[in-house]
Amino acid sequence: MNNNQSDIYDELMSKDWITNLDESEYGLVRYDEPPSYETFIRECFLKNRPALFTANCGLMNQWACIAEWLSEDRTKPDFDRLINLYGSMIVPVTKCSSNVTEYGSDDNKLTMRFDEFVHLWRNNDTTAQYYCKDWHLQKMSDETKPLFYSIPIYFQSDWLNEKCLAENEDDFRFVYMGGDGTSTPSHMDVLGTYSWSANICGRKRWCFSKPYPIEFIQEPGDIVFVPSEWYHDVTNIGYTISINHNWFNAFNIFRIWKHLCLTLDDIEHRIEDCRSLMSDTWYEHCQVILQANEGMNFISLYKLLYIIAQRRITGDNTNKHATFDLWIIEKLIQTMLHTSTFLYACDFDTLPQRPKALVKQIHSYIEKQKQ
Repeated sequence: MNNNQSDIYDELMSKDWITNLDESEYGLVRYDEPPSYETFIRECFLKNRPALFTANCGLMNQWACIAEWLSEDRTKPDFDRLINLYGSMIVPVTKCSSNVTEYGSDDNKLTMRFDEFVHLWRNNDTTAQYYCKDWHLQKMSDETKPLFYSIPIYFQSDWLNEKCLAENEDDFRFVYMGGDGTSTPSHMDVLGTYSWSANICGRKRWCFSKPYPIEFIQEPGDIVFVPSEWYHDVTNIGYTISINHNWFNAFNIFRIWKHLCLTLDDIEHRIEDCRSLMSDTWYEHCQVILQANEGMNFISLYKLLYIIAQRRITGDNTNKHATFDLWIIEKLIQTMLHTSTFLYACDFDTLPQRPKALVKQIHSYIEKQKQ
C-alpha cells in the first residue's frame, strides 16, 4: 500500500476491533474529487458507509478498456470489437425474469459463447433478458498481460483476491455486461464482503435497503463502494458495462469472521436432529457445509490469514499498512483460538503453521518494527 500516512495506523492499532464496530453514520459519501486514503479510511472503512466516486475524480481516465471496448464517442459498447476480442470465450449469463427474484438462483443461469451473448445483448427483443454476470475475464485472459484497468488506491488492500491470485484460484474480479432493464435482485455480497463497481458505460440505479435505505444513479465513469453486509439491488439503464470486485481486508475481516460464525450457528441449528448420528464428525461436517454454502469456512479462513501474514512479513519492512494488517491478523487468530468450534473443527496438524506459532511469529515481527 503506497501512501505516506503513518499516524493513522498507530491510532488504528489502539482501536478495539473485536467489539467496537462503528456504524453510527449510514449516509452515502459522495466524492467529486479524489480524497486522501486516510480520509476514505475514516469516512467509509471505519464507519462502514457506502461511497460514490463521481467521474470528476478521474479514477478511470487511463483505463485501457475505455478505448478498447467502447464506440468512438465512448457512449456505448463497440459490439463488433468486443466480439473480435472475446467472441469464442464461454461466459456466464443470467436470464433476467420477473418470475425469478431470489439472488443466486440456479434456475436462470446459463453459459454460452460470448459472441452468442452479444447477439442477444444488442437485439432489442432480448436485450433486457440476458445479463453477462460474474465473468472472470482477467483470469480467463492471458495473465501475463496487464489489467485492462487499474485498481484505485482505496481498493488495493484486498486480501481475498491477493490470496486467490497467489494460489492460482478463481478470483473475485468480474466483468458485467447487460442491456436496459437487466438487474440483480436484492442481496448481500458473498461473505459480507466489500465490493466496488466501476461503470465503463451506461448507468445503474442502486437501491440499498439494509441497514439503511439509499437510492441513487451511477453514471458512466462513476465508481461505487459497497460496505460490508449492505443489502442492495441494481438495475441497468441502457447498454451497461461494469467492472466489479468483491474483497475484504483488515478493516472488515472481523465482520467476515462474525458472518461465518453466525452462518455456522444457523447450519448447526438446521441439522441439529442429525447430531447424534455423527457425534464423531459433527464439527467437521458442519464446516464442510459452511464451505459449500459460503465458499469459506474456519479452516480456509485461517489458511488465508496465514498466506497474507507470510506475504506481509517477507515484504516491505517499512510499510505501516503491512504492520497494521499483521496486527489485525494476530488479533483475529487470538479470537479464533478462544472459539470452541474453531478448536473442535480444526486438525492443527494439517494447517501450514499452528495458530499459536503464527501468533508468536507475527508478534515478534511487530515488536522488531517498533525498535
